[in-house]
Amino acid sequence: MAQHQSGRASHPLGIIGTLAFALAATATSALTALSIPASAFADVHTTSVVSVHGLADAKVANANNRSFPIGTDDDNAVAIDSAFQGDPEDEERLPTKFVGVIREHKVLIRDPRTTPRWHDLSSRLPRNFGRLVDITLAAPDEGTTVHVTVLNAHSRIAQSTCTVFPPPGTMTTRPWPANCSPFVDITPPA
Repeated sequence: MAQHQSGRASHPLGIIGTLAFALAATATSALTALSIPASAFADVHTTSVVSVHGLADAKVANANNRSFPIGTDDDNAVAIDSAFQGDPEDEERLPTKFVGVIREHKVLIRDPRTTPRWHDLSSRLPRNFGRLVDITLAAPDEGTTVHVTVLNAHSRIAQSTCTVFPPPGTMTTRPWPANCSPFVDITPPA
């Protein structure tokens, strides 16, 4: 019976050293893609592969078969934030995670309780507010609102308050985006 000897086993670094060397070489020379499994998002039905150098070509599809392009140039700048609002001890106000995104010059808010889930608040911005570059969400403790604050490319800041309990479009709460106050410019004086 002939014995077979593996070339890797006889390598001076040993099997573990060879694997470590291979992983290090791969990490330093082949970092070109990031795979995001579809299970990472409740409403995503596709797996996105995003190249470090080809980010502008990536797309994420939601449950309504709409896609939102992800860009890297100034015109498609992307910003994201999230906030929880609700009370775990109140059946009518269970905590809900709201996500805010700036994409293609629009203020988009995700409310998982509504159909569609994504809502454009851009109509609530001041006229000619300018290109948006950042967003932040805040939810006051024991409140029924989410505060949406945006920043434009000229460092102007605007804020809106959106009523989210009861869910927009039900009972006394107007549907998105009418449940949000018009954005008010709160930029500090220079």
